[in-house]
Amino acid sequence: MRNKLKKLLWPVLEKPWQSPVMEVRYGLWQGVSALYSQSGRQLGEENTRPFRFNHHLAAETIACKYQGSRSGRQINMSALRIAMRNFDEALAITGAVRHFHLARIGSAKPLGVWDLHIIARASIAIIAYQRRCTHEIARDKTVGDPLASQYQFISGIFMICREMMHNADAAMKANHPVTASALYSYADAHGVFISFNGMACAGSTKKIIDFIEYCNTGTLQASETGDTAAPVFELGTLMTDPENWYRYALSTIELDCFIEIEALKRRAAEPEGASRLPDADGIYRAISDYCVDLSAADAIGPTADFTTGVLARQNHILQLLGRRRIGSISARHLADRLRY
Repeated sequence: MRNKLKKLLWPVLEKPWQSPVMEVRYGLWQGVSALYSQSGRQLGEENTRPFRFNHHLAAETIACKYQGSRSGRQINMSALRIAMRNFDEALAITGAVRHFHLARIGSAKPLGVWDLHIIARASIAIIAYQRRCTHEIARDKTVGDPLASQYQFISGIFMICREMMHNADAAMKANHPVTASALYSYADAHGVFISFNGMACAGSTKKIIDFIEYCNTGTLQASETGDTAAPVFELGTLMTDPENWYRYALSTIELDCFIEIEALKRRAAEPEGASRLPDADGIYRAISDYCVDLSAADAIGPTADFTTGVLARQNHILQLLGRRRIGSISARHLADRLRY
């Protein structure tokens, strides 16, 4: 009886963003998707994962009028209106993250797709860092609308890059610059804009491309007033230690790469597994090395096995968050994550 009651209350009592193993068990993106915006909507909306945390909030939906894979599919207008009210603020936060990353790589040239992936993940990491770091907000489950809207926009870039990594895309292999239009077309062709339940990402094609373009090049299309400058934003208003947040973001990416490499290895060992999978492990290794280079002292040395390596990485992340180390990670949690 007690176990049944615990299972029923689990989605109410459990808070993924407070788990000591959030980065391993859920991953950064899924770990914060159940949080709520200031306006009362979940960050992940109908894509909130794991699904037991999805509260299926009522929303106004309409059929998408834009061409491509989104055409005719339902889009969430309730979430879109909030996001569009905060579009300029979302741009400003993105610009601040982009500027921080550019300062680290020491280049003002067009960014490669690894860099776009890092900017997207580092943006999502702001929310996780706020909720998980002992000296930040930590216990508040409500995210301000500007940051929640930025999460909505930047998640699209994260999803595109993730798809390119899974498919071992040539541009991703080489970390080549890719235009905003090309990234949009890639997402459209590979169904990135379509959720598990058949709904489509909301927003005009132009606005989506404009946001990708700004993240990619730091420039905006001229508005009706001729303005091409995004609002200025200081990351210090969202956290007390931006350098530590950036190291946290890079460490979570490196952890994800470590897990993905193991997942690919296990799938390849299955009957006919190797022939069904793209050669993606090299991309994950390259991005992992790139993150380690950017974070310098945060490299985790070779470990005896996968479980030991995951534990070492999670404890390093907990150290960055000012939280206590853990002695082990549940085999069930690892198995669940490897099935994602």
